[in-house]
Amino acid sequence: MPYYSQPERIPTVLEALNHQTVEQLKALASLLAAGSIPSRKAELVNYVQQQMQGESLQRLWEQCDHTQQAVISEVVHSADDQYQQARFVSKYGKEPVWSKGEHYSYNYKPSILGLFFYSFTMPQDLKARLKAFVPPPEPTRIQSVEGVLDTLSRTEKEYGYSNRKHKSRPVELPLHMRETESLARRELQTILRLVDLGKVTISDKTFYPTGATLSMIAEVLESGDYYSDWTTTQSPGGWQYNYEIGFIKPFAWVMLLQAGKLVELSAKRLGLTKAGQKALNEPAEKTLQTLWKSWLKNTLLDELRRVDRIKGQTGKGKRSLTAVTGRRSKIVAALKDCPVGRWIELTDFFRYMIAAGYEFEVSRNPESLTLEGYGSLYDSSFLILEARYILCFLFEYVSTLGLVDVAYIHPEDGVFNFQKDVALDYYYGGCLSRYDGLTYFRLTPLGAYFLGLSERYTPATLPPKQVLRILPNLEVVAVQQLSRADRLLLDNFLQPVSDAVWQLEQGKLLDVIAQGRSVDELQKFLSVNSSEALPQPVAQFLADLKTRTTSLQDLGSARLIRCTDTALATLIANDSCTKAYCFLADQPKTIAVGQACYLVVPAETETKFRNALKKLGYSLPV
Repeated sequence: MPYYSQPERIPTVLEALNHQTVEQLKALASLLAAGSIPSRKAELVNYVQQQMQGESLQRLWEQCDHTQQAVISEVVHSADDQYQQARFVSKYGKEPVWSKGEHYSYNYKPSILGLFFYSFTMPQDLKARLKAFVPPPEPTRIQSVEGVLDTLSRTEKEYGYSNRKHKSRPVELPLHMRETESLARRELQTILRLVDLGKVTISDKTFYPTGATLSMIAEVLESGDYYSDWTTTQSPGGWQYNYEIGFIKPFAWVMLLQAGKLVELSAKRLGLTKAGQKALNEPAEKTLQTLWKSWLKNTLLDELRRVDRIKGQTGKGKRSLTAVTGRRSKIVAALKDCPVGRWIELTDFFRYMIAAGYEFEVSRNPESLTLEGYGSLYDSSFLILEARYILCFLFEYVSTLGLVDVAYIHPEDGVFNFQKDVALDYYYGGCLSRYDGLTYFRLTPLGAYFLGLSERYTPATLPPKQVLRILPNLEVVAVQQLSRADRLLLDNFLQPVSDAVWQLEQGKLLDVIAQGRSVDELQKFLSVNSSEALPQPVAQFLADLKTRTTSLQDLGSARLIRCTDTALATLIANDSCTKAYCFLADQPKTIAVGQACYLVVPAETETKFRNALKKLGYSLPV
């Protein structure tokens, strides 16, 4: 349906009618009750206006079919006066009948809606009269299902060169499901531990993780990345997979930790901040909530950048991109309307976002962006920009944090491939990004809590892991396959004896703890992974080690000042000008008369000490 010039508001029906031509007025008059139709414009205007009031107006409403009544109801009970085509079609699945023939053509004949809308805008006085008897529209609902199957049925169209006809055939695509809530809690601790070991490197320009880091994180994730175990090279539909998917969760974790300020950069290597160190010993769900809130407002990354086949995002097209916080807020608002624990298909979620008024723009000027191998996005549709942005946000960040479970297929088998978006189908078979395979999602109890849909969250009790056996002779034995992160931690703290055995050795532990690690961290790790009480010799060894490593405290650098006698040292240490910046060094109980004494001046107060010393009439040579 073409939108020519759609005014935002029309005050009265009379004003709208006066802007019509005589032929247009006659066409509207022909829709009214039988009678003699005037020929002059003023009389036509009056004739139509009289029929748009009172009982006549209600009879006209009753003559409308169900879809036409729906469009009138939507506008009458909305904040604006305009017909919103995308929202209406997304909600009802079709357009109302507006006319017969093309607008402004010779054979154009308006439907009865022509009496209610003028250039697809309803006059305000008419809207007020209709509100008296037109019921509110049915609420916008999002479709959901209880469960999903192991396969996804699609219909593939093939061209038969022998008979030159298209034929359809069914295709069953394997649907992979990933439950994320418990995984996110465990993976968070793994990634934090990996950072703490100094194994995570990023670019100091883009702040993106390096390729080696992404590969390493994918290996230590409990269930791997989403497509880690995808080994087939051919789709059940018959075509070869050519798109290189790349990493999803490993990339997300590194960016999330940066956004949440749990890590800091030092020489291209990430280390834990104080908040990150604290997160190692806090409930995982508390840290995940912090990361979620931080991600919603961060500007570290525009998720569109991860859709790498859309070009121009760092050039002139960057100026036209909308704020990421505004886009995320629209998606979050729509997620809050989703039922907890039920699967929602992405196409239904897209339709709901538009129908419920949660649509947004990724770019104010799409033609400044280009599609790799295709050209400018001057004719960009919702499916190319906004839908791909939503897919990335959900698949890479929302699911990684455990807010939604996901069900997905290979990106080249994605739903858009079967909807035949002309540009994408011609060049890529519908695959534009690594996220195109996301097909369903399901809001988790953790997600409901983060979104404010539930007041409290009770985490499911994680089953104890019996992967280590701690022996009284201070040996640690791996009884199951260890993750790479766990093995790195053991290698860092303990002395390796073999591939599956480590020894608690005091010398190495003292070196490690001197570098910033703690006995509590090791003790907690051993207890959690052995699910048994530590043997008494091991517990005693760790308790003794904790005493040895906490009995001494480094208070920082200081300058030692020698005074020629005790009286002078006491004067300076107790004078109101200088006492805040120095203190007496411990002295022997008996000091001979005239024996030298010492003052200690912390490095951070040295300048203030020198200035105060001048007020006493003394000077400290450099």
